[in-house]
Amino acid sequence: MHGESKLKGPLAEQLRDFQDFGKTTRIIETGSSTFAGRALSVPTYINEFWTARQRAASSLHEISYRACFKPQLPRFFIQRLSEPGDITYDPFMGRGTTVIEAGLLGRTPHGCDINPLSRFLTRPRLNPPTLRQATERFREIDLNDCDEMPEDLLVFY
Repeated sequence: MHGESKLKGPLAEQLRDFQDFGKTTRIIETGSSTFAGRALSVPTYINEFWTARQRAASSLHEISYRACFKPQLPRFFIQRLSEPGDITYDPFMGRGTTVIEAGLLGRTPHGCDINPLSRFLTRPRLNPPTLRQATERFREIDLNDCDEMPEDLLVFY
């Protein structure tokens, strides 16, 4: 089911009918009102939408970044709200979790972020270098040129 979308219908129906892990969805209605004073009912869908069995993700997500979430979260919605080939846009892409999942699911990923680091963290994972390109680049590096390692880089080793 790598890039496929097997799900159809409105998201509310999909959440209501969700039984992938043997549990039935409970729906709680919360009453509120609009600014105009009209009554409003907001449904809350309770189920095990993400389980311990789903924690494993693509190794493309293994990168350190402070504010991030598990890839299963965008995957859940991308599968339900788009089809392979659709554009998936993330306006706050951070380390690229959503755009990476979109690409893995056969969508066309687009994203931006005010932090210029986001592009540098995401682009190589969407377009990894070939073995030949990596080999050529490694040959360009003079490993005898470094007498000491900057202390702030030690956290990466």
